[in-house]
Amino acid sequence: MPRCWPRRGTAIRNLILAASLFGWAGGILEAQEYDFPILLPKWINDFSLRTGAGYRDNVGLSARSAQDSAFVATGLEIMLLRLPENGTQFNFFASAEDLRFLSSSVVNQEQTAFAQALLKTDCGSGWQVSLGAEYIYQNQIVDVSFTEPGLTTLPVEGHGAVFRQGLRHDFATGFWVSLEPSAKRQFFREPLDDYWEYGPRMTLGKSYGRKSELSLSYEISQRDYDHDPLRAADGSAIADTRRKAIQQEARLMWKQCWDPKGRWRTTTRLIAKQSEDTGSGYFDYAKLLAGEQILFHSKDWDISADAKVARYDYPIQTATDFRKRRSTEIAFNFRCERRIASFLKIFAEYDRERVLSNLAFEQYVVNTVKGGLNWVF
Repeated sequence: MPRCWPRRGTAIRNLILAASLFGWAGGILEAQEYDFPILLPKWINDFSLRTGAGYRDNVGLSARSAQDSAFVATGLEIMLLRLPENGTQFNFFASAEDLRFLSSSVVNQEQTAFAQALLKTDCGSGWQVSLGAEYIYQNQIVDVSFTEPGLTTLPVEGHGAVFRQGLRHDFATGFWVSLEPSAKRQFFREPLDDYWEYGPRMTLGKSYGRKSELSLSYEISQRDYDHDPLRAADGSAIADTRRKAIQQEARLMWKQCWDPKGRWRTTTRLIAKQSEDTGSGYFDYAKLLAGEQILFHSKDWDISADAKVARYDYPIQTATDFRKRRSTEIAFNFRCERRIASFLKIFAEYDRERVLSNLAFEQYVVNTVKGGLNWVF
């Protein structure tokens, strides 16, 4: 399976943005409804259409003979918020993007889409229940080497759906605790295999100040592949087996709002993940990630910068020099958006990703720049 969904900034940025907006905007809207219940509509919606163009210097994520191309981009975003009524609130967010490369023989187009719906109900006495669903689609070149040994970068087309249930309790001291069981179904075109993934996530958090919070979560899940077999330590397939993995992840998140108007916000994340298969351990890996996101929002400006470093270590797999395989992913995204009319914004975005590995054919660098117009309805 690919190490991430849509590559670099596009839909991953949208996912993070949607999650943060649901939490941040939802809290403010709830307060506004309490103060001015007659003046506000029950539904708030936002629709935007993006058009633009850009350039990518390594369309195929190649370690050698990188091919560049200009592209034309179109996209849309939809956000729908239902203000709390009888303790129930509904949020919906969707985003999609289409890129058409003008001079590439590797791939001529890519598409990504993401949708998220969340229903939350306040049960009183600090208790809250929620039900959420997510859908992700991708059709693009992706580096799958992090979790699929023997494969590097290849065209990936897949659909994924995630269903979550949530139970949360807020204490008077500002602390809160939540439990989220989830189930995921993933479909891929060959050579990647479909799978089920399910398990709970437990989180302990502390809310404070200007809608800031610190949280620590632990998640354990099992991934069951439909057909892919387990492998021996030398990489050979084991007959009459199906690949399974137990994954554990610990995540520390610090969300900080730095001024009374909420213009400057940062998110710091530290993640440690371990994946172990149920056979020889050939698919085992450990991942350490550190990331930082900075957001600035005002009436006319939206600026964000996001950087991350992820290290992967493999206890069984070896490189060509017989040392244990390892790789490092370094990624950076910067986006600036300026409102020039009530219905129109201009934007510019830059993405850079670099992968370092002791397997030379897994290394690559890719830069993407794009800009255009964002029509708001």
